[in-house]
Amino acid sequence: MADAIFGVLGPVRARHATGRHIRLSGRQRAVLATVLLNVNTTVSRDRLIAAVWDDPPPSAVANLQTYVAQLRRALQPEARLHTSGAGYLFEAAPDELDLLLFEDEVRRARVESDPASAARRLEHALALWRGRPAEDASLGNAMTPRLTELEERLADVRADWADLRLQLGMHDEVIGALRVFVAEQPLRERAWQQLMLALARSGRRAEALETYRQARETLVTELGIEPGPELRLLQAAVLSGTPSANRPEQRGAICQLPADIADFVGRSEELTAITTLLRPEITPTALPIVTVTGPPGVGKSTLAVHAAHLLREDFPDGQLYLRLSGASPAPQEPGALLAELLRALRVEGDSIPDTVAERAALYRSLLADKAVLVVLDDAADGLQVAPLLPGTPRCAVLVTSRGPLIALPGAVAVSLGVPPEREARELLESVAGGSRVRDEPDAARAILHACGRLPLAVRIAGARLAARPAWSLRDLAARLAVTGAPLDELALGGQNVRAHFVASYEVLSAPARRAFRLLGLAGLESAADWSVAALMGVPRREAESAVETLALAGLVTANEVDESGQPRYRMHDLLRAFARERAEAEESPAGRAAALLGFVEECLARLRAAALEYPPPMRPPMDSVPPPVESARVDGGWQRAWLHAERKTLADAVALAEPVTAAELAQRLAPFLVAHGFFAEAIGLLENVAERTGDTHTTMLIRLVRADILTDRRRTALAEPELRLLIDYFEGAGDRHAVAYALATLAICELISGRHESALTLVTRSLPLFEAYGDTNGLISALVTTSGIHLDRSEYDLAIATCRRGLELAADPRFADFAIRFRRVLGIAHFELGEVETAIGHYEASIEASRELGWGTGERMALRRLGQAYSELGRYELAATTLDRCAAMFAQAGDGHGQGMTFYARGEVSLKQGRPDEALHYFRLCLDQVEEPIWRARAAEMVERLRHDPA
Repeated sequence: MADAIFGVLGPVRARHATGRHIRLSGRQRAVLATVLLNVNTTVSRDRLIAAVWDDPPPSAVANLQTYVAQLRRALQPEARLHTSGAGYLFEAAPDELDLLLFEDEVRRARVESDPASAARRLEHALALWRGRPAEDASLGNAMTPRLTELEERLADVRADWADLRLQLGMHDEVIGALRVFVAEQPLRERAWQQLMLALARSGRRAEALETYRQARETLVTELGIEPGPELRLLQAAVLSGTPSANRPEQRGAICQLPADIADFVGRSEELTAITTLLRPEITPTALPIVTVTGPPGVGKSTLAVHAAHLLREDFPDGQLYLRLSGASPAPQEPGALLAELLRALRVEGDSIPDTVAERAALYRSLLADKAVLVVLDDAADGLQVAPLLPGTPRCAVLVTSRGPLIALPGAVAVSLGVPPEREARELLESVAGGSRVRDEPDAARAILHACGRLPLAVRIAGARLAARPAWSLRDLAARLAVTGAPLDELALGGQNVRAHFVASYEVLSAPARRAFRLLGLAGLESAADWSVAALMGVPRREAESAVETLALAGLVTANEVDESGQPRYRMHDLLRAFARERAEAEESPAGRAAALLGFVEECLARLRAAALEYPPPMRPPMDSVPPPVESARVDGGWQRAWLHAERKTLADAVALAEPVTAAELAQRLAPFLVAHGFFAEAIGLLENVAERTGDTHTTMLIRLVRADILTDRRRTALAEPELRLLIDYFEGAGDRHAVAYALATLAICELISGRHESALTLVTRSLPLFEAYGDTNGLISALVTTSGIHLDRSEYDLAIATCRRGLELAADPRFADFAIRFRRVLGIAHFELGEVETAIGHYEASIEASRELGWGTGERMALRRLGQAYSELGRYELAATTLDRCAAMFAQAGDGHGQGMTFYARGEVSLKQGRPDEALHYFRLCLDQVEEPIWRARAAEMVERLRHDPA
């Protein structure tokens, strides 16, 4: 325990550890209040005088010195109030001053993952306030901004506390505090909104609407403005009776920031500017935006990532990171960038809107009133960035760009030039070794001068020294000083970025230069060692050595490891463009074609191996036979992680490949993309290669795979006519194998549409064809469909027999998703036969396998069935909880049909619990979601029955 406790959040307080209060005169109290309000910060003498007197007397300096001396004596034996330059510094530990305790509790609350714990911390923080800041101290007008800032801070924390209480469902308990708050701060719309929400969720709808009327009257009278859109929307929600709906499931905060680098040095002024401008409490009414601009190689991205890591605690709701590729010939479009952001915010599949405006609106809604930092790296211009901006001021945006972003109103620019010599030297020391650089100061100065202090060039020089321990700094400085040497151009060119790239390129070894050129030729956003080896046509060890040289030279970054554990190398967009120029100038046309062919063939070989974990595409097996797979390629259970890591690379390979190879790549990649929710990407790749191929039969096979994906997404209106056309074509072409696949897929469409007889006829026609061709994949798929038909026809014994046959065939890990389906159908069949415990075992096995495979659709479908089984056993609360969680998962995935069917099951549980009104609510929700005729009819029947006979 400290000897004295101080307080400034209310009347100024100072006491000894014994509890005895220190008596203060009026001016002493003002001096103490000023230094406490600026604790652990030097306050200049002039500022102290302005704080104590609005009109200082001639003796102000002497009087101030007297008050300081008196305070020091009163505080003895502690020495807290120190002379610091031309001012004074008051030192206090975090637990010795209520202001510091308040800030510490708020900071801790922000990083709490549990809302209840965060609310308790904010309650502790708010309890420290005993009145207005330093309310009994006679302070000059110079202190008004600081006092106002603290009162604004208190208001924000009170609002955050109220949000947490509302989130925890404590609506009644928070109403009283909110009434006090709106009385004290009647112009804060957020407080009115919270009070309205609390009243509405407490069933006090009339009071909520009266609160809106009062808020509007206050705003119109005092400010001459109408309430903002959020308050108006809440009024509409209260009128429609919807504000009491549960909030979405809370998830952990997202952090997409790349790893910070360990040897970051300098840039202290720029870091201070960025972090100060972006902290949420500094600009409470406007979105903080900072742009970092400067030439390539100056360290914009590194600085932005480092600053973002420093700000993580200030943005507890997450940190988003996006590369905009502004320096490339084709900067990313805002629509694609918004789709990437929405996926990062867990918006899946078809729930992403089509237009840029709709995507931007959804993105802003998801970030509304959240503390999220958005880092946009390498922007092309303000028009590219504008749609990516959040809409509320608790967020903040940090943008890097080569030039100023004049189309971003309100943005504060931080211009980044070359660092001062001291910081450049520190960077050289961090890479090459501190003692080594300090031992040769003149040579170090010569190297920095030759590099123009550009961080990229300095890092290259340091990396070369680190790679050659036998060199002295004088040796490197001498090499740079030779007339005509590449690095001479760096010194002569100054800020000429191309000169930096040319110089760095020409000092590399021949293999490294070729690796650099070919990476640019392929245009890969990032590359693993195997990609470089394939482009170069050399053993992997040689490629690794070449890429390591590029990394030491600073021409690629090597601080990233992907999901499969591979080191990944990224090249700046401008460097990639320069590398492509060098490839076109130095590689022959035949050499360029051979490099790309080698890369594409390696992609195909690796994809063939990696795709073995997934079912083949739904078409006859491809003729190409996979080559032997080396253990160094895709190993065991890493296929899925490798495919995730190389998804973009494989898509690039499709674009680079000639039509036949591109078609095979796209079709083999499609099952992985579908399994993990990248439906639009799979469809896009298939449609692209279908347009490129000149062979009609190949095009029709690609369309067959596309039709299967459409069917999987229940888009039968598109798939069904396509499949009938394909059946006619393949029968005319004599391809009975392809006919089997088209029949089996069309059978699924018929099953979805409730036409069971037609579905059974179609799938029955396909089964002997698959058996005749020895096609296990097609046969298993057809058996899954057959089992579903038997279920719908109440032929449960046949369904069980079909599933058991299917499970025997699906033992291969490639058919894991089919095995999951069979387990679920087995569960349904046993459930319908009254063997509920057996059914639960199958459902649980299906759920576990789905999670292992990362197949969300399979997990959700089995989870719904599990909830129904719990209900059948009379475990209604567990059933309701399970189904509520399942409905939320369907909603998150954008699957309205699955959500609607889950609502139907939830309504059945409510009926069994004797809650007809609740059941009616869920059946209506089902009717709003489902489109299939059979389920619409069932839901409509239940709604009609409960409306006329609730009992």
